[in-house]
Amino acid sequence: MNDRRKLIEKILEDIRAIKHEISAELHFFSAGIRITHPQWLVLRLVKSNGTINIKDLANLLDTTSSATTQIVNGLVNKGLLLRKRNPDDRRTLKIELSEKFKNQFDSIKNKSFKTLSLLFDALDDDELLKYCELNDKIIGNILLKEQIRKKKNK
Repeated sequence: MNDRRKLIEKILEDIRAIKHEISAELHFFSAGIRITHPQWLVLRLVKSNGTINIKDLANLLDTTSSATTQIVNGLVNKGLLLRKRNPDDRRTLKIELSEKFKNQFDSIKNKSFKTLSLLFDALDDDELLKYCELNDKIIGNILLKEQIRKKKNK
């Protein structure tokens, strides 16, 4: 049991180191527009959804609408996001990427990917596939626990 704990602690420390490297790399490529990691997550979610409202965005981020609004406000002030009236419901606003940022987004993502993919050069193709499968297994367990927790809270 003690060996398992040590292994898990090592894995968690390794995950922190990888996360730190990814965050540092993103900061380097987005330095011209100065965005934080949470802001980048919002931009990615908006990009993948096209347009989205604050409530749905908050649900995807697993945070409050108030916290999400603060992040969105910062991105709107930087000219990266736009708020648009929802034609189906005038009480709500839709969030979308600004035209200015649509081109920058792909450029930042591509430059960042080229550098970050080097992290995985330590793995051959079979090891990379196994790593992906193990991550999927862990994520599947996380999603299952979330479903169980949501059912208990209902």
